[in-house]
Amino acid sequence: MVSPVLKRLACFALLTMFGSIAMSQVSGSPRKVVQIAGVVMDNENLQPIPYVNIAVKRTYRGTSADVNGFFSLVTYAGDSLVFSSIGFRTVTVKIPDTIETDRYTIYQSLMRDTLELPVTVIYPWPSKEKFREAFLNLNVPDDDFEIARKNVLLSELKERAKHSKMDAGMNYRLLTQQRADQLYYAGQQMPNNLLNPFAWQQFLRIWNQQKDEKRRQKAREWDAYEP
Repeated sequence: MVSPVLKRLACFALLTMFGSIAMSQVSGSPRKVVQIAGVVMDNENLQPIPYVNIAVKRTYRGTSADVNGFFSLVTYAGDSLVFSSIGFRTVTVKIPDTIETDRYTIYQSLMRDTLELPVTVIYPWPSKEKFREAFLNLNVPDDDFEIARKNVLLSELKERAKHSKMDAGMNYRLLTQQRADQLYYAGQQMPNNLLNPFAWQQFLRIWNQQKDEKRRQKAREWDAYEP
């Protein structure tokens, strides 16, 4: 004969088993699958933000927006989507669990995350003492007048003339002048300047000017070296 205590224990076990089965059926009810699609935009100018990361919170599922900010993924109703991108604040959006259709559209805007860095001043010297030393030992270049005077020295011009060559423009002008002379005296004898008194007069004038310039240059050089 079964005792009353064992009957009570058997009834309690049956009730617990049926209750757990009922709870498991309720908790194991299938969740609604939703197709999520949308566009991620900038909050300031409403321009699409490309390549935004969209992750389903507390899962390893997610996707990325394309170059036009469009994205699409499949998830469950009631999940939360995390939008993140470099330069923008992260936003979490929860999908309503009361969606009646199997599709849901999101137009999500992100706010720019501006970071203000402290001002950094870079000095070329490690300390003020080094700057003072460099400033006192600074070799100040010549002024414009002194540079121009050195550039027009006859000795400097001669030295440059010795090592300078005719460039393309000078060769072109020489060839053009020779061709023009040939066309000008076509069919006749070209004049000979050896018998032209005006040419000799111009030659002697230039020669005397060069001799005078040489004497003045030597005088300036002696004055420069005079103690």
